[in-house]
This record gives sequence, structure tokens and C-alpha cells, in this order.
Amino acid sequence: GKLQRSFSDDPAVVTRNARATCNAFRDKGIIATLKHFPGHGSSTTDTHKGFTDITTTWRENELQPYRQLIAGGYNDAIMTAHVYNARIDSLYPATLSKKTLKGILREKLGFRGVIISDDMQMKAIADHYGLEEAIRLAIEADADILLFGNNTTWDPDITRKAIAVIRTLVSKKIITPDRINQSYRRIMALKERYLFQCK
Repeated sequence: GKLQRSFSDDPAVVTRNARATCNAFRDKGIIATLKHFPGHGSSTTDTHKGFTDITTTWRENELQPYRQLIAGGYNDAIMTAHVYNARIDSLYPATLSKKTLKGILREKLGFRGVIISDDMQMKAIADHYGLEEAIRLAIEADADILLFGNNTTWDPDITRKAIAVIRTLVSKKIITPDRINQSYRRIMALKERYLFQCK
């Protein structure tokens, strides 16, 4: 892609390097996170700065590294991309897309690990969605951890605000307690796996 943020434009090279990186990190007790799903290598604009449409540049082979690594047993963590691809979901960018995260990553590729959002304060999300809507859509899409980096914008109360939004969504029965507990179980399973590996 234009921004040259990936190992290579060859999926086989990406897969080989990602596998080696994940294995090296795991050997030291560090959780490696694959990113950015469903592929950011073909993007020509920066999601930190605004809307990024990969509809015409994204190719199915960008899923190949994820497919091969998951099939080979990788089940730790994958970070989403704030990219929009009308061929996958005509309404939402990947981070907020049930079709992308639940439909492709969970169901089609069989990923059972932790899904982490990219920074929810990046302009690709924050300029187009309110905080409550973005959080709701990401949780409904099957994200487990919502990242608020306080880099692109500073809000000292963002953690409190995000927690309050989630509590409100649960109290209004928009998000079920079971859905929150599902994410909790995935996160704790990942932590426990690494805790025991490090002993």
C-alpha cells in the first residue's frame, strides 16, 4: 500500500514474518496482536486522520495471513482496522461491522481469541460516530477490548465516559450481560494462557 506499513505485499511473506514474530514474542511471554483486520495494506489514506475507503483496493488475499495463522493455532489477539469496504459491509467500517468481525473473522476464519479495536478516538471513527454509537456497534460486532489511546485527542475522562456508556447500554438491555461476560472470558483465557506459559 501507499503507506508501506506491512511486512510485504506478498501474503506468504507476511504470514511467514508474522508467524516468526508471534512465536518469538510468545517465547518471552509477550502477547502479539495481529493487525489490522481485514487488511490495511492496500489503504491509500490514514485512518488516524479520516475516513479510509478500501473498497476498490482491498483484495481477498489480504485475509490469507489471518486464515493461515488461525488455522495453524494462533488464537491470541487481533486488532481491527477502521477501514470501510463496501464489498464486505456497505454501512460500517470494519471495527463497527458485525459482517466483518463476527461474519468473517469469527465464523468464516474460526478465530476464538480476543478482538481489540483500533483507537476509537481516531478520526475515521470519531468524526463519523458519537461515543455511544461507536461503542455499541463495536461490541455488537464482537470486539472484546475497546482502545482509547488519548493520542489524536486528549480526554482525561474517556475511561469513565466509556464505562458509563457500556453500563447504560447494559441497563437499557441494548447489550446483554452475557455479551459482556463473553468478552471477559476471552480476555481472561488469554491472560491465563500467558500466565501459565511464563511460569
